[in-house]
Amino acid sequence: MRKPTLSNKLFFSIISLFLLFAGCFLLFQVRRERTFKKEILDQRLQDYNTYLGEAVGYPPLDSVELKEFLDSHTLENLHVRIVDSSGKVIFDSRFSGVEDYDGGKEIAKARETGSGYKIDRELAAAGKDYFYSATLIPDKGLIIRSSLPYSGSLPSDLKPDKHYLWFAASVFAALACLIYIFSRLAGVLIERMEERDRVHLQKELTQNISHELKTPVAGVKAYLETMLNDPQMPPSVREQFTRCSFALAERLTALVEDLSSLDRMDGNGPATVMEEIDILPLINQIVAETEASFSREKMTLLVDLPDKIPATCNKALAYSIFRNLFDNTLKYAGEGASVELRCSGEGETWKFVFSDTGPGVPRESLPLLFDRFYRVDKGRSRELGGTGLGLSIVKTAIELLGGSISASEVSPHGLAYTFTIPR
Repeated sequence: MRKPTLSNKLFFSIISLFLLFAGCFLLFQVRRERTFKKEILDQRLQDYNTYLGEAVGYPPLDSVELKEFLDSHTLENLHVRIVDSSGKVIFDSRFSGVEDYDGGKEIAKARETGSGYKIDRELAAAGKDYFYSATLIPDKGLIIRSSLPYSGSLPSDLKPDKHYLWFAASVFAALACLIYIFSRLAGVLIERMEERDRVHLQKELTQNISHELKTPVAGVKAYLETMLNDPQMPPSVREQFTRCSFALAERLTALVEDLSSLDRMDGNGPATVMEEIDILPLINQIVAETEASFSREKMTLLVDLPDKIPATCNKALAYSIFRNLFDNTLKYAGEGASVELRCSGEGETWKFVFSDTGPGVPRESLPLLFDRFYRVDKGRSRELGGTGLGLSIVKTAIELLGGSISASEVSPHGLAYTFTIPR
């Protein structure tokens, strides 16, 4: 199946939001226009009610005169009912014998505000809906309610204007075309920028790898060449050169292993398979593995962790995170430093704080610590066997697990890494 391009993704994302907005806007406008047209019809009937209220006398009303007035001043299918303030029906143009009327929503509204309307069924048996409009005639203590059948041409009259809907649809279609053109151009531009950045990063990474490999390879070559060209070299010097060559070979091995780890992480390969594990035994294992190194550097380690740290993650990635942090601290925190590892649960994540009281790093270097091959002190880092990839591996592994990491200063001196791992 063909993978969608960035332009298509951008277009579908924007057009989806646009269609959602357009749908909501059209729905709002349709409802608004329907309400507006109902209010126009209500005003029409209100005017009729007011005119009728001015024409009729004071109670008691003469039914004969009212019918004569309605015959000469009526609308087709109009039904008029007049009630007094107590709810008693004084006049009904259609039904006879109706004395009491408990009043509907429109009557109650008219009592409160002077007018009201509703759409409802007049009689269940009639099977027709009616549009009711009631008007209060305060000086005569009457409420005049007129109604028209909500059928035939009336519902059509209340429907939104089709010309408006077609106009709105045309405008939205034109905007959709513009969005498509914009998304295509933006997608192409973004893809070109990403390709340029990718080529730049790849070139920079290749240069960094070449530079990192060149130094130990040149050192090994120089030591071996010197030993080959001097068969009479004293055994002590030969042993020293051999040890130096071995140390450089170990540095090359560490560099290749780190690059291999990053390559697997970048490829999202099998290393990202998740499972339910307890991180605590894994940390305890690393503490045991590095105990001798901490003792040798006269460093103290304080571990404050819960009894269990259950999480859905990858065991190899979790081990890589903590092992690299421990190794990095052993290399750079310095002799006699204190190291702390704390953990607390925060919602759906575990929050870890790994700190030391070493010399720390300049504040401007904090955002760069997780960049590949970045070193605060390049000479000292190479002297200690660092590859410049340890913290980059930590950051990549944490992000693959769905967490995040940041570095900060510790007062009065030192460095702290704060990171999260989803439970």
